[in-house]
Amino acid sequence: MKFSKLKTYKGLIFDLDGTLIDSMPYHAQSWKQVANEHGFDIDIADVFRMGGASSYDIARFYKNQGFPVGDLKSYVDRKIEIYLENIPKIRVYDDVFEFLKERREDNVKIAIGTGSRTVNVNCLLEAKNMMDYIDVIVTSDDVTAHKPNPDTFLLAAQKMNLSPEECCVFEDGGLGLQAAVNGGFDCVEVRDGCFVDFYEIDRS
Repeated sequence: MKFSKLKTYKGLIFDLDGTLIDSMPYHAQSWKQVANEHGFDIDIADVFRMGGASSYDIARFYKNQGFPVGDLKSYVDRKIEIYLENIPKIRVYDDVFEFLKERREDNVKIAIGTGSRTVNVNCLLEAKNMMDYIDVIVTSDDVTAHKPNPDTFLLAAQKMNLSPEECCVFEDGGLGLQAAVNGGFDCVEVRDGCFVDFYEIDRS
């Protein structure tokens, strides 16, 4: 079984949006709404393709295309405001969360490694009663080089006092999977709340 190794790791690092929770549609709609408020429209498929990127990286993407984004901080803050209003509608991927809880009961350390802002992460984890199961949280506010750079996951492992070899990353986005591989982590691809593939680093 390709997932049989998952019970051997000392630490597990989970992306949040699209991996633990079905939040990407609400992120995409929030980006679309803030764009509309600034007088332009976007293709939400672009947001899905940038899954794992930081909010500022996404805002810069549109600004660099010449759209009237204006002040980046104000633009991102407005997007977050819209997104947080939708938290009650966001559902947890129950099978992934149950696996997380089972591993933590076996004294495995659990981290969140996400491109979201800290305010988003804390509000979501508290609203969905997940905070008590998490040992370490690393957000886009904690690193300067975001996914596909491995810094998010490397910092999460460091905060758990573990090496990349002792951890496994769970990700739904291409940028996040690339970040895991770049950092020397084994990783699981998650899609629609299901484990679909396992990528193991060749350490020979």
